[in-house]
Amino acid sequence: MDLQFLLEYEQFELRHWWHVARRRIITGFFDRYIPNYSSNSPRWLDVGCGTGVMLNDYQRITDKIGLEADANCVKRAQSKGLNVLQTGLEWNLEPYGQFDLISLCDVIEHVEHEQPAIKAVYDALKPGGILLVTVPALQSLWSSHDVINHHFRRYNRKQLLALFDHRQWDVLKCSYFCSFLLPMIWTFRKLKNFRERNSTTPPTHDNHFGLRWLDAILYAIFRSEAGFLRHVNLPPGSSIILVVCKK
Repeated sequence: MDLQFLLEYEQFELRHWWHVARRRIITGFFDRYIPNYSSNSPRWLDVGCGTGVMLNDYQRITDKIGLEADANCVKRAQSKGLNVLQTGLEWNLEPYGQFDLISLCDVIEHVEHEQPAIKAVYDALKPGGILLVTVPALQSLWSSHDVINHHFRRYNRKQLLALFDHRQWDVLKCSYFCSFLLPMIWTFRKLKNFRERNSTTPPTHDNHFGLRWLDAILYAIFRSEAGFLRHVNLPPGSSIILVVCKK
């Protein structure tokens, strides 16, 4: 990844309303499903960690490792004092030992064939270990944002669950999220697709800072889903969150 773009994207991860609310929802699930911080020190592996924004943000787990394929991302994460290692694309997790928690946050949509990745994660988890996955949802939302980010697909809930063999995994939670804002996101994507079909300008990603007051409202709406997700599964949204336990 180009260094200038990397630093720009890191600012979106740190400050953009969508990324911040999403991170709060994800780390809330860590709190819920990895509760025994006082009695032991869980090991956490964050695969595809980028520049380590979530690793750095979530301080309740101290024994943590990040894996990232991009060399510039690794250097940036290491400059923050994070234990982030460069890895290839072969999904060999054996050298890193076993973990209580593994996170794949918007990772497997970048993988052409998911099963080798899921098998590697399964082998790297301790029995009873937790895997948290997020993916972009709904193929109808496909746009140049997915193309620029090298996605192979977007998922629906059924497709994501089908990847996890019930003989190996217990499903603790599987829900859409970013649901309350789906009408706005769907409309934005359709208008963007229409505009780009009729334009010679190159395609763009969807990360932009807007008016501060508007971004604050959007953050509050998205962040409010955390309370609902504790009790119910949400209707279709632009993302899916899955928590499974290794049998």
